[in-house]
Amino acid sequence: MATKVDLNQKLSVSDNRMKRWRIGRLATFNGLAALLLMSWFFDPSHLWWLAADKATFWFFNDSLRSGSDAWRMLWAVTNHRLFDLVSALAFVGVFALSARRLGPNKWVWHISILTLTILAAFIGTRIGHLLPVERASGSVVFGDTYRLSEWANFKTKDLAYSTFPGDHGMIAFIAVAFTVHYLDRRYWFASILAAVVMTLPRIVGGAHWLSDELIGAGFVALIVASWLFCTPLAEFLLCRIERFWLGFFAAIGRKIDGSTP
Repeated sequence: MATKVDLNQKLSVSDNRMKRWRIGRLATFNGLAALLLMSWFFDPSHLWWLAADKATFWFFNDSLRSGSDAWRMLWAVTNHRLFDLVSALAFVGVFALSARRLGPNKWVWHISILTLTILAAFIGTRIGHLLPVERASGSVVFGDTYRLSEWANFKTKDLAYSTFPGDHGMIAFIAVAFTVHYLDRRYWFASILAAVVMTLPRIVGGAHWLSDELIGAGFVALIVASWLFCTPLAEFLLCRIERFWLGFFAAIGRKIDGSTP
């Protein structure tokens, strides 16, 4: 016979945290996001970003041109679509390690946070696509660039006609925000490392500019994270997602044991 799940008891922690508004932090993070985005549209900061983008692009592109085959293969592989799955699994692994340390009674809580992370990342990418910036990658803008797609004998991404903001950066930065907000600090470095692994290949390969990630993805992550964590919204959603998963796993347990609801 499956053990009956007491949903009210399991969700009491989330319920108790749902009333918290942090107006000061909300205003601060939204202000920082606005300043970050405005730095792209107004001089002299706009010129600084353009110079940083150009310098970063040519630094990595020249390294691909003059580097070894092993160096090129590293970035060709990490710019393959299938590597996105590896990056995603790295974040899942961070949550799995935390869940394993805290024990089975926290597994559903971690699954619920991961579910909310995916939902937030999806919303973030939708917001990002509304930003009024149209920009092609350096591999399109500049001539005489070294193209990984022409060197490798498999598909690898090294150009884009619409780069701002960087999708990988938005997802990675939002995932880091969830790690910092909910998990023990011992997992923060692993999460940041996973974010670097997810975003750096697109910059090195030439499919994204540095500012696509730092300005575009940074802006979106600040907006999404602030409205989730500085208002009751995240805990409101987490409570309901956790309730769903508890009911889902309880139903599975009843089916396995052959018991009736």
